[in-house]
Amino acid sequence: MVWIVPLEHIPPRRQELKLYPALVLAAFVLSLVAPASQASIILDNSSQGLYNSGIGTLLDTLGATDPFPCANIACDDLTVSFPTAPNLSAASLPLGAWLTNPTAPGGAWSASVGAIPSTWAVNSETAIIYAINAGAGITNLSLLLGVDNGIFVWLDGSYLFGARAGGGSVLGEYSVALSNLTGTHYLQLLREDHGGATGFDIQLSGNAVVVPEPGTLALLSMGIVALALRRRK
Repeated sequence: MVWIVPLEHIPPRRQELKLYPALVLAAFVLSLVAPASQASIILDNSSQGLYNSGIGTLLDTLGATDPFPCANIACDDLTVSFPTAPNLSAASLPLGAWLTNPTAPGGAWSASVGAIPSTWAVNSETAIIYAINAGAGITNLSLLLGVDNGIFVWLDGSYLFGARAGGGSVLGEYSVALSNLTGTHYLQLLREDHGGATGFDIQLSGNAVVVPEPGTLALLSMGIVALALRRRK
């Protein structure tokens, strides 16, 4: 014969043993819902930021393989990559402290009204600062760029990539690897042109970590335990 004893008549220690499976189930479910990740676009052509159109031709040199060659393709239109950061000292006044203090760089910076312009004055250089709010975290980051003619990339003042090539701007012309991010970060770009036309495209995408609200997790856990108790009764 099997005796069925109501839970309230079980000694405290045995009640804990009866509750154990429900608690395990609650912990398992919570491990599935916190945290989660969600694919999203962080930056694109419609994004706003700080914009600098005051550099002009201050960085121009006469070398065909230099980061900023002379105007109107007179120094040729080579495809060149730059593993080290370019020397920007000639434009230090308009650029200000953009790599060390991106929230208040000074110089010739202004907040963009609407999207950052995708075209700019031919033969000149322009710069952009994008703020990235990564929140609890962004993983699997993918930065795709297109530009006519050159692009130089920093993250929080650390140089990542630079290149230039002939032809127009096509998104995905350049792909830059970024590490996982949490909190606030700053993407700093310098755009180069040496004649013909200008153009720019950007897309930064990744999986944003979504952390459920503590209250939601607590209610979910309590609901699982309550359901288990009810079924036992």
